[in-house]
Amino acid sequence: MLPGSNQEWPGGLYTPTDGRAEPAIAAPEMARAAQRRGAKVFTQTAVRGIETTAGAVSAVVTEHGTIRCSTVILAGGAWSGVFCRNLGIRLPLLSTIGSVYRTAPVLDAPERSVSGAGFAIRKRLDGGYSVSHGGITNFDIVPDSFRFFTDFLQLTWMARKSLRPCLTERFLTEWRQKSSWPLDQVSPFEAIRTLDPRPIKGTLDKARRNLAAAFPAFKDVEILESWGGLIDATPDAIPVISPVETVPGFFLASGLSGHGFGIGPAAGQLAADVAIGAEPLVDPAPFRYSRFTDGSRIEPIIGI
Repeated sequence: MLPGSNQEWPGGLYTPTDGRAEPAIAAPEMARAAQRRGAKVFTQTAVRGIETTAGAVSAVVTEHGTIRCSTVILAGGAWSGVFCRNLGIRLPLLSTIGSVYRTAPVLDAPERSVSGAGFAIRKRLDGGYSVSHGGITNFDIVPDSFRFFTDFLQLTWMARKSLRPCLTERFLTEWRQKSSWPLDQVSPFEAIRTLDPRPIKGTLDKARRNLAAAFPAFKDVEILESWGGLIDATPDAIPVISPVETVPGFFLASGLSGHGFGIGPAAGQLAADVAIGAEPLVDPAPFRYSRFTDGSRIEPIIGI
């Protein structure tokens, strides 16, 4: 299920109107490819939760009705922890804030993606560039920061030079957020349809100065838009692509820790393999959910 509308994904070419063309092209193409293989894609349809029979998955409950099934893959990104909490499943996830801006077209600038000291750029189809800092990781202090403090302590220490905490309205928003809800009532995913954090201006200002110092062509370039996004991360920065043994038929594909767009297709393939019991694309053991519950030593990976 995809957030968007209760209609199936239209067959025609999706043309974005907000200027963020390239990321918006990929998801609809994947959706259409899935449809050609028989999948049904629904948008603007929040999934409130799952129903179980004898402890195993028996249905998905959406805001528009119930879908009977025996297998569910949760690929909810930063929403995954909240969804799991309603099932009594503890999934340690925290989110960082990615801040990006895009420029007007620039002449005499690199054609390839480039990263340097305090900046990262990628040329866009319109001749402009997407720009981020690359060396600073902003994160909101939220109730889960305390709930999962011990889980993330080692990763936080390893990344301490790049971490920048923020205190925004998200703390109160998540403090007021329901931790459980009946499936016949409005869920948090309907109360907030889109996780759309504000970009961190100070981080983008630093990126702009660093970029102009490295490539003078960017010195006076016009900034057309800036935006933020939430990146869900696990305590070891390794995804969870795994069954949850306590709820047969329920699988996780979350916590891609900033690499989701790059490794998403392979992660999706592995999630499908694991869910249907097929020969897996790679060894799924490192991605098992049980590493957070069985006493396994959690070893964070930085810089993958």
